[in-house]
Amino acid sequence: MPSRHLFLIFLLLLGPALAAPSKVTVRSGDTLFKIATRAGLSVAQLKAANGLKGDTIRPGQVLKLSRVTAVVAIPARAPAAASTAVTYTVQRGDFLSKIAGRYGVSVGALQAANRLSGTLITPGQRLKIPARGAAPAPRPTTEVRTLFTYIYMKRTETPTIIARRYRINVDKLRRINNLGSARYIVPGIKLLVPSHVPVPIPPRPQGRAATYKQLRPLNIPVQVVNVDLRWRDVLVAPVLPGGGLNFGSGARVGQLARISGAQAIINGSYFHPHSFAPAGDIVMQGRMLTWGRIPQALAITPDNRAAIRASTTGLLQIPLNSAWQGMETVIATGPRILAGGRVQYRYSNAFRDPALFGRAARSAIGLISNRDLVMVSTRSRLTITEMAKVMSRLGIQDALLLDGGSSTGLAWNGKPVLDSVRKVSYGIGVFTGYTGRRYIR
Repeated sequence: MPSRHLFLIFLLLLGPALAAPSKVTVRSGDTLFKIATRAGLSVAQLKAANGLKGDTIRPGQVLKLSRVTAVVAIPARAPAAASTAVTYTVQRGDFLSKIAGRYGVSVGALQAANRLSGTLITPGQRLKIPARGAAPAPRPTTEVRTLFTYIYMKRTETPTIIARRYRINVDKLRRINNLGSARYIVPGIKLLVPSHVPVPIPPRPQGRAATYKQLRPLNIPVQVVNVDLRWRDVLVAPVLPGGGLNFGSGARVGQLARISGAQAIINGSYFHPHSFAPAGDIVMQGRMLTWGRIPQALAITPDNRAAIRASTTGLLQIPLNSAWQGMETVIATGPRILAGGRVQYRYSNAFRDPALFGRAARSAIGLISNRDLVMVSTRSRLTITEMAKVMSRLGIQDALLLDGGSSTGLAWNGKPVLDSVRKVSYGIGVFTGYTGRRYIR
């Protein structure tokens, strides 16, 4: 009797497995992964049972289900972890979700196992297949970028000490600084050195890197350039007439557009009418070129986070060599005409020229967010308040006035759409597809 009872219990336990269907008819919307999951099979087992070489199935197709394989695939007790890692070689036509479905794992877990930040894979690439149920690693929030900065070599330092500190050899240090021989690396020299700096991973771009439009906010015709700073290869930087520090002569915005290769250029801030020396702080490629008493500036980090910040150099609150640390580009201008989306009616005492407050052609630069930069120019003769309202209507939250009147100008794709009447000290350029060095002050 005991043996008969045990046999009956065995039949009851085995009954559901024996009663499981041996075939299934493909329905609309079915995939191999869905059918395999319902049957307790892997995709590979299902394909093997039906002699399938690809993943294509069609409604009405009858597929065999291997019951023996199903019982083995779902054991009563979880097996110990496999002693050897499973690897897969990417084939032509593969993509991550396809491979993940084939092995019954999530795309996130597959990315985490192979330290993939995106979904791009190439034929021949070998991927580690994680265990089923493996959780994807948290998405990283920072990335390490190589940024260049300038230092002064101290009296107690040698080329070897500096090269070791920045994880390069002396010969590379020499080549970075365009020096013919290492013997020119001496105390007091200004050197360009690389640093490996963690920076926030930018959000996904929301459109093209830069776009140009002609709009009529408040029925005023304006030329507008929108810049998406989420693109890593976008660079916003001053454009100088001679390409260097020789401020003896200026250039019209159209001329700056032709010589610079920038996608877009707008005129910069105020300058001396004879020497063309800018009136406020300018940082270019992490170097401070000029400084002055203009109290606000557009400041941009080498990973393209932009902000309108108060300047400290004009008030001499900190040493010049400590000003604007962490920035790649700084352009002091003003007055600030929008703050937090609100029109500003009171301005710093630094702006005293009566001509500034009359009606004139206007240029301004502003931010919708720290990743959305907007440049606006108009030939319409506007007051400062009217220009602020135009910028606000365009959705801009924070904005600074640029030089206006005959300096007003904007160029797109190498040609002026609104050229300046007179020569300007410098322009503000937007470079797309930039692959050169990035700098940090």
